[in-house]
Parts: sequence; C-alpha cells; structure tokens
Amino acid sequence: MITRAQLLAIMPNAAPAAPQYLRPLGEAMGRYAIDRPARQAAFLAQLAHESGQLRRVQENLNYAWDGLRKVFPRHFRSDAEAQAYDRQPERIANRVYANRMLNGDEASGDGWRFRGRGPIQVTGRENYRKAGQALGIGLESDPDRMLDPATGCLAAAWFWHSRGLNTLADADSENGFREITRRINGGFLGLEERIHYWERARQVLGLPDFGPVMAQRMGAVRMPPGTRPVYAPVEEPAPAPQPPVPAPKPGVKSRPRPKVKPKAKARAKPVAKAKRVASPPARRKAAAKPPAAARRSAPKRKAAARRGKPRPRR
Repeated sequence: MITRAQLLAIMPNAAPAAPQYLRPLGEAMGRYAIDRPARQAAFLAQLAHESGQLRRVQENLNYAWDGLRKVFPRHFRSDAEAQAYDRQPERIANRVYANRMLNGDEASGDGWRFRGRGPIQVTGRENYRKAGQALGIGLESDPDRMLDPATGCLAAAWFWHSRGLNTLADADSENGFREITRRINGGFLGLEERIHYWERARQVLGLPDFGPVMAQRMGAVRMPPGTRPVYAPVEEPAPAPQPPVPAPKPGVKSRPRPKVKPKAKARAKPVAKAKRVASPPARRKAAAKPPAAARRSAPKRKAAARRGKPRPRR
C-alpha cells in the first residue's frame, strides 16, 4: 500500500486530491498485482502525467487552433480547418475520436461522450464497455461514473493490466517505459514529463537511480508550475572554516597591526662600459715612444736627482 508521503513525494501538487484517491489507488493496485516497486513506479508516473497529478480526471480538449495543428495534425491538416474548431472542446472531441474505438461518426457525439476520464484517461466506447464488464459497473451507459475516485482507480488499474504493462514495467528499462507510454497514449506525447515522474517514483520507492543519464539524453524536462525538480542542484563545496578571531578583553584597546611595506624591487646593476681599445697603428706608435723620464735632458735629470736627495742636517 502506497503511503500519503510517498504519493506526495511523487506528485507534490496532489495534496488536495490525496484524501479521496489514496485508499482507492492502493486497493486498485493491489487487485491488479501492481505490487512491486518497478510496477508501482511506472504506473504512478503514467497516472501523474495523464491526470496532472490527480487534478484533472476528465479530458478538457479546450485547444486553440494552433494547438490543434500540433497535437492532432492528422485531423486538422490546414490552419483554416483548425480555426473552425478553435476553443470548442465538444466539437474537437467528436472529430478526433470519431469512427475509432467503437465510436460512431462525428455527428454521433460519441467522441465527447466517451472522452478520457479517470486517472489514466480511459477513452472510447470500447474501453468503457470492457472496463465496465470487468468491474461489474455500467460504464457504457453512465460514463460519468468514471469520475468517482474508486471507480476511476479500478478502471486505471484494469486498463494497465489489460495491456500487459506489468510485464513491461518489470523490465525496468527506458525502452520498456517508452513502450508503456505508447500503449497508453498511442504515441509518445509528454514522454519527457512521464520520465520525470518515473524518476521521482523510482527514488521514492528505493529503485536504482539512473535518471541523470536519461535526463541528459532526453534534454530539458518541462514540468507544471510548482513542481519541485527531481534532481537536486549541484552544491559547491563549503569553504574551509577559518580560525575564530579572539575578542579583545574589556578595557584593553586593541592595537592596530603595523603595516608591512612591500619590499622594493632590487635594481639592476648598471653594466660597466667596455674600455676603449686603441687601433693597431696607435698601439705601435705608443710602444715606439720612450718613457717621459728618458725624454728629459741630462741637466734636468741631474737637477731632478739632486732634488730627490735628502738635505744634511746642520
């Protein structure tokens, strides 16, 4: 039995509907063997998308014309054709569901009468008839009984079981989940959002988390407003704690720390100029010239010698 806390962890916006749907949902899942974490995760993820987190259990089909061109391009092949059905839900349902699933033509009104209802949006006269027969409820004659939480949950679990989706859920793989989506939706509409809910359910129910790889491959997931992301943002490591600064004692003035002057950069020593070297002719001329003492005359040499002798004392 799924708990209220688990349900709200998977569908955070389902709080108003949780009291009406929690017990019927658990009973329906137990009746149709949706009792393993892998099955429960896939089942609840599909219900969360189809019902807008249990807030929309009846198909609206209130599309603008440009939305019709995107969602039902096979039924509205031109802008003019889609504009004729702009914001007319009943006419849109009768057109897109006509001559399908045992519905009559567009004029029969079966498309609107048997539009999607319940948490998994059971659609078409054929599915209403078979679900009613399996559950012992006259759903074909009274389609609105599908809006009752107990009936809607049983019909959703029956639909899941009738399509063999438990077996696909047991594979617990992306390919299996994609095939589940195709059998419910007929295509892959809203696949990114369904995978988002699937990863929520997997985390809540204790299954291995391989979602970030899928999320990266699938691209950004657009979720309804107010829905918390399934992956927590990457937090930067906290800075290392700094030692506490001791508080000054009362009555003692703290002295400001002396400012330390930055060391001056060492100046580069000037490069000594190279000595000028005389040219070879100048060197030969200087070598041939006698010293200054040799160039003096003889009398001058004698006078110089006498001056150099010390005088006798008297």
